[in-house]
Amino acid sequence: PEGARTLAQSSLASGYLVARDRFISGWRRWGSNLHVTAPTPRLAREVCRSAMVLKIHGDRTFRGAVVASLSTPWGSSHDDPGGYHLVWSRDAVEAGFAFLACGQHREARAMLAYLIATQQPDGHWLQNNFSDGRPYWTGVQLDEAALPVLLAAKLDEVGELGEMRPVATRMVRAALAFVARTGPFSPQDRWEENAGASPFTLAVAIASLVAGAAHEFLEDTDRDYAVSLADDWNTRIESWVYTEGTDLDHEHGTRGHYVRITPPCETADRGRVVLKNRSGESVATSNLLGLEFLYLVRLGLRDSNDRRIRDTIKLVDELLRVETPTGIFYHRYNEDGYGEHADGSPFDGSGIGRAWPLLSGERGHYAIDAGEDPLPYLESMLGATSAGGMIPEQVWDTSPIPERHLAPGRPTGSAMPLVWAHAEFLKLALAAKRGAPIERLSAVAERYRSAKYAAIAHWRDDTPCLHVTPGTQISIEAGEPFALHYGHDRWQDVADLQSTPIAFGLHGVRIDPKRVGARDSVEFTRRFLEPRGWERKNWQVTIAPVASNKKEGRT
Repeated sequence: PEGARTLAQSSLASGYLVARDRFISGWRRWGSNLHVTAPTPRLAREVCRSAMVLKIHGDRTFRGAVVASLSTPWGSSHDDPGGYHLVWSRDAVEAGFAFLACGQHREARAMLAYLIATQQPDGHWLQNNFSDGRPYWTGVQLDEAALPVLLAAKLDEVGELGEMRPVATRMVRAALAFVARTGPFSPQDRWEENAGASPFTLAVAIASLVAGAAHEFLEDTDRDYAVSLADDWNTRIESWVYTEGTDLDHEHGTRGHYVRITPPCETADRGRVVLKNRSGESVATSNLLGLEFLYLVRLGLRDSNDRRIRDTIKLVDELLRVETPTGIFYHRYNEDGYGEHADGSPFDGSGIGRAWPLLSGERGHYAIDAGEDPLPYLESMLGATSAGGMIPEQVWDTSPIPERHLAPGRPTGSAMPLVWAHAEFLKLALAAKRGAPIERLSAVAERYRSAKYAAIAHWRDDTPCLHVTPGTQISIEAGEPFALHYGHDRWQDVADLQSTPIAFGLHGVRIDPKRVGARDSVEFTRRFLEPRGWERKNWQVTIAPVASNKKEGRT
């Protein structure tokens, strides 16, 4: 407060005209580098406004620190010292890509520098933090560790990384070590509600591993391992987050669909997901839909015409889509509880999830890849804005409640403006002109342009592969040294091998089933250093020309 008082008094002493001229000239200089393209003049004005919103949310002292919103959701009903006045690396990188899309390369570089400064020693970023780096919430989200890597790679792709390369290289190496050791399951998803495997997080993690390798941020051993791990995770996506033949599919005429998230140690076919904003209620994993899967297309891991993608689009368009007088919007997921109650009273830890304009932007990005018209989604996001052109976190999606100022398709009491939503709008407007999303990296898209099957299956306790195809090697891995006791075809030719360091602080043993004479299976158990010792469990990986169960990822 003392510093704020000093600044205020010195500004008053300088005089109004000096402050006014400095303010106007500063914005004019910044705007001279702004490159705006949009399908219509009205949308172009909102693109300019969105770019300004992103700039305004940047801290003036800690350059590159962009907070999620200058607002507090339902701020009139509770006192939250953090609100959205915090930096989430995910929201920040979304804004960073938007800055790149509109030509503000210096802003994106400043953001990367800030992210490098706030990276934690083990390579991840705090769930969120104050602009000066002090922690607020301390959860771990795998996508928040991977997204800064994509920003660094994009800056390198467009020739804007420059002299930041040495420090960016150190950042990427630490971040990808964390991703490789922690993934593919994340302690929290992008909505900060559940642990497990999310299509969004998987897409971002896989793309970051490929990008880090392709842009030569990694040394040889780590580079080869990162690409191999990315190929394996990419091959196994459907084993974790895709299901077929459910009641939902039969009802809507689809063969299968991607789920919002799969809990740890489960598959999309079984288990239940706890709804954090619904007082502990749960829903079957196979029945929980979201738009997370769209990032598989956006980052180049799946084709927009993939039947599995099209089937899931059909489901979300039928079950999560809301049409209002101002446009088309989407719920985060069915049974969401983050929003006002039915009577319009504020969210108080539970409620009813309302529709999100930023998800209209995600659907619009898919529309571009699928050859559809993205204009309805842009117009919808524009229709949701306040009188001042601010895009809210959520819009009201049912009958109006005039006494609470709630009307269909108009802002609710949630955060407004939301930086992520403005970034999504800006990126979509420019992608509509350019025909591709700014986040898609050439190296990633090229690698997965056609189906690529992993040469090595990376086996771990939390993500064991139960089946491999002939010719696929098995890398048995752990975070500490171990001795492998193994055989094949029901424990024939038993032998022992000591693990060796492989990459990113991991230890492993690679088994080539063909070389050891395995025809049908490989069996093994492990002995770790004391006090852990023998794990007291036998594992088996079967070998089959085609996966006997799609849940093992050989799709």
